[in-house]
Amino acid sequence: MGTGLGILFKDITLYVIYVIAIIIFFFSLSGKIRNGFIFLIFLLPLQNVFMKLQELPFGKDIPNLLLLAMAFGWFFNRPSKNNKIFEKSSFNIILILYCFYTYFTLWHGTFYFGLPAPLSITDPRFQTWKNYMVLPLLFLVGFNNIKDKKELVRLFVFMCLAMVLMNRSTLVEIRDASSWVSRAKFHGSFAWLGANEVAAFYATYTFILLGVFLYIKRKSWKILLAVLIAMNLYCDLFLFSRGAYLATLAAFSLIGVFRNKIILVFVAVILLFWQLILPQKVVERINYTEQEGQMDQSTEKRLEYWQESIEYFKQSPIVGVGFNVKTYIGSLRDTHNLYIRTLAEEGIIGLGFLLTIMFLALKRGLRLFKRAQDRFLKGLGLGFAACTLAVIVGNYFGDRWTYLPVGAYFWIFLAMVERGNLITDAELKVKKIR
Repeated sequence: MGTGLGILFKDITLYVIYVIAIIIFFFSLSGKIRNGFIFLIFLLPLQNVFMKLQELPFGKDIPNLLLLAMAFGWFFNRPSKNNKIFEKSSFNIILILYCFYTYFTLWHGTFYFGLPAPLSITDPRFQTWKNYMVLPLLFLVGFNNIKDKKELVRLFVFMCLAMVLMNRSTLVEIRDASSWVSRAKFHGSFAWLGANEVAAFYATYTFILLGVFLYIKRKSWKILLAVLIAMNLYCDLFLFSRGAYLATLAAFSLIGVFRNKIILVFVAVILLFWQLILPQKVVERINYTEQEGQMDQSTEKRLEYWQESIEYFKQSPIVGVGFNVKTYIGSLRDTHNLYIRTLAEEGIIGLGFLLTIMFLALKRGLRLFKRAQDRFLKGLGLGFAACTLAVIVGNYFGDRWTYLPVGAYFWIFLAMVERGNLITDAELKVKKIR
């Protein structure tokens, strides 16, 4: 009886989400997008929910349809025609140029390898490019429509709630795992991604929570954030991703440099005595990188993919061999290194765009941290800087950048940081006048 009621409750919840999505779609078209944007962002990491929505009409297209409706409402139905479409941001020009450049490389790959022309929305390569472009679109929609600190806080709260639901799925899988080898079955709430991607999520966005935790004063919020941070780090640890471990230590180190040097001592102790401190399962996973002088199969394959990618880069070093050709040529399906894959597919220009976006994001986070008078914004800036460093490190070990469930929150937090910088600039300007 209990199981039947549980299934019924889940079905009702699914239909409620579906109906809300339809209502939000029409509200967004009319220019009222802020609540809908929060609703969409809340659901993006919960891909297991979207998987179930696929059974309903247009269910698989709900994220894209909602985002398109929001973009339409933003452009054509603004509350006031005096409002600028694009507010001033360091990212406006570079993101627009990067979108055009990646589409150019998409065509370049078509001519280079004689692949089908990416004209149809059903073309797999065009779909991959479109899905990638959703990420900067999330930034543009969020930055230009989430206007004040109250809305930033509300968005932050809903993203935290999404992490709570993510943890529910991840912790069940960790609990049922007999050893680190079972990680092959780990998906968390990502449904079709694996343990490395789920771990990357925790290894990056947890530090935004930590940054806010370090600066807010309200005790009840600090307790709730502390619990969520502890849960996230537990999941990070027992997802057994070596790349996520290094990203986590890098992010802790940045917070140590800018906030509390004691954290650097903690990082040093972990690096020196990890075999004594860390749980046995984690130690076994790290030691598996090399057994009896031989690399494990995963590490060995990565080196082969990297070498193959470098050979393609040499064929066309300036613009690469074409966006997303990895699916169609050789064994280059996954290079397990975002930077090497970008070099191969988009060349030096593409890598230049990618690194510029990443390091500019790091710079903007630190700028907000150093200048903000508001404690929430100050913590957001520091946490985002640590998050960005984790992204930079983590993508050396795989693609943690182009997948929507993993990458979406980076762009949303970037939008929040940019808005925070504008709010801070305005406050400092008023203060200077007084």
